[in-house]
Order: sequence, then structure tokens, then C-alpha cells
Amino acid sequence: MQFLLLVEFRRIREADFAARPHNVRMKTDELIAAIQKGDATGVAKLLDEDRSLLNARSGNVSAILLALYHGHPEIAQEFVRHGAEPDFFESCALGDRDRALRLCEDASAFSADGFPALGLAIFFQHPELARELIERGADVDAAAKNPQRVAPVHAAATVRDRATMKLLLERGADPNARQQMGFTPFHSAASRGDVEMAKLLMAHGADPRAKTEDGKDAIDIAEKYGQPAFAEWLRTTL
Repeated sequence: MQFLLLVEFRRIREADFAARPHNVRMKTDELIAAIQKGDATGVAKLLDEDRSLLNARSGNVSAILLALYHGHPEIAQEFVRHGAEPDFFESCALGDRDRALRLCEDASAFSADGFPALGLAIFFQHPELARELIERGADVDAAAKNPQRVAPVHAAATVRDRATMKLLLERGADPNARQQMGFTPFHSAASRGDVEMAKLLMAHGADPRAKTEDGKDAIDIAEKYGQPAFAEWLRTTL
């Protein structure tokens, strides 16, 4: 239901390192492990010892994005401090507006791991950059090209960014877009008890009775996530 980054990107593809020299694989594995543990000191030490690790990847996920996906922006910045040059998608996730716009050749482009640049900017809470990507023609309905199927509206609902959600909906984004397991933005609003987001979605055509693939509606989800006030509000609204 949420922007399920951690689940997808903890699947480390060991095979991607098989063709590399053993010592390189060892260092890369050590770096990835340090990122996942949130060990900023360990990451800095490894980068000090071997600058080639600035370009390390876990499968098709860069080390910078991996750090952000695991909730460690300070580690992502450690790469920048050591001289990494973020690409367009990393810049969107980091919120480096100037660099992102300078590198932007296609505002609707997808990262190697399948996420739209717009979705990354929204999820990592860089609304002004997201707005500029939309102004440059980013597809407001672009769903991730991976099993998550996360669209920008799902990202906005997850981080409770009503201003960006309003802009997306005004630009024609589908308020009933389905992501993994059939979750809609309305379900995300329910999980957070965000009545105002729910009202905004309904005003643009969201179905408050929509059910997930396992048959749960927004009231079920609100109750599951400890949001009784939202559940009661929806009961009185329907």
C-alpha cells in the first residue's frame, strides 16, 4: 500500500558481482551491508579507502539510492561529500534541484530500478522539484516499471503531500490508480488517518469504497493501522 521501497530493494543480487575480482566483490558487499545497517562511519571509511566504491551498485540500484531507500539520507550525502556525481534520478531523490534540472533530458524518464523521476522527487519530499518536473512535462500517471507499480499519486498520499497531490489531480492524474496489491491513494490516506487528503481525492473522483486485491476497503485499512477517527469519518460520509 505504501511506497514499498525497502521490501523491493533489500533483494541484493549477488550474481551481479560474480564476474568481478574477489576483493572488489568483498568490498562492495561490505559497503552494501554498511548502508543497509545505517553505518555511516563504516561507509565513510570504505569510501576513504577505495574511491571506486562511489559507483557501487546493488543489482540495478545505485548505492546512493539504496541508502535513501533504507532511510539513511546522511549516508547518501556521504557519497556526495566523497566526490560522487549523482545522476538525474539520484539528484531527484536527493532534492538537488539545480543538478536535477540541468541533467533532465526527459522529465518522464524511469530509473534503472523502474521508478519515475517524478515519483522519487515526491516520495523523498522535494515538492518544488516535483512541481518543476511536472511543468517540464513529467507524466503524472507514470507507474513504476517494477512489481510495486507506484505512481506519483501513491507517493504523494504516502508522504501526505496535499499540495502536490492537488497539482497531480489537476493535471489529470488518476485518483484511483492501483499499485501493488491493488492499493489506491485513498487506501494510503486511510492508513495515515489523513481525512483532508481523502476529501481531496474524493473531490477529484476517488472511489472511497474501492477494495484491495485481498478485499479490504479504506475503513478496514484505517482500523488496521490504528486510525479509528478516519474510519468513523468515512462511515458517516458514505
